[in-house]
Amino acid sequence: MNKLKNIIFGIIILFALSINAQTSNYSNEEKFVSTFTEEAISILSNDTINDSEKTRAFTSLVMSSIDLPLISKFVLARSWKESSDDQKQRYLIAFKDYFVNSYANKLDQYSGEKISIIDSEEVGKYVIVNSNIVREGTDTLKINLKWRLLNRDSQIKIIDLNIEGISLIIAQREEFQSFLANNNYDLDKLIEKIISVSN
Repeated sequence: MNKLKNIIFGIIILFALSINAQTSNYSNEEKFVSTFTEEAISILSNDTINDSEKTRAFTSLVMSSIDLPLISKFVLARSWKESSDDQKQRYLIAFKDYFVNSYANKLDQYSGEKISIIDSEEVGKYVIVNSNIVREGTDTLKINLKWRLLNRDSQIKIIDLNIEGISLIIAQREEFQSFLANNNYDLDKLIEKIISVSN
């Protein structure tokens, strides 16, 4: 009986070690998400600074944390290859403000919450970090956020944010493609739209 207990105990220990080893594979990505979210919420919920200071701080945080060129090209799809160098440059400038505002609008509703990392998994060349934003209280809030990250040469960048099953960049791609389809794929009109929404 004691021998059987020892075997079972050994299996449990090995299983626990296996789980810990698997989790630690993406500890850098998990720490990145935790730090980014805490800093973002801290900036957006800071009442001691004005809106322009919040915008500057949040823009700096987002721009240092995302792969903007990759995201920009993805949401534009085939129109990127068909656009001129001048259009690409103007689009990237306009899309930067537009995308930062999108992140701000998604996270600005949270204040006083804590980020809880659930797990992580490798999907192709990306790592998906699964997390919840949780606010304890009478009305407990739990919002599921999945972060698609790309780690190249130890440089971790956010590629996508999935909120309660909705992908931010896929939704953005569908919106842009719908607009282009209804406007004869005129990229200049899309750029004008992006600028007007961002202002």
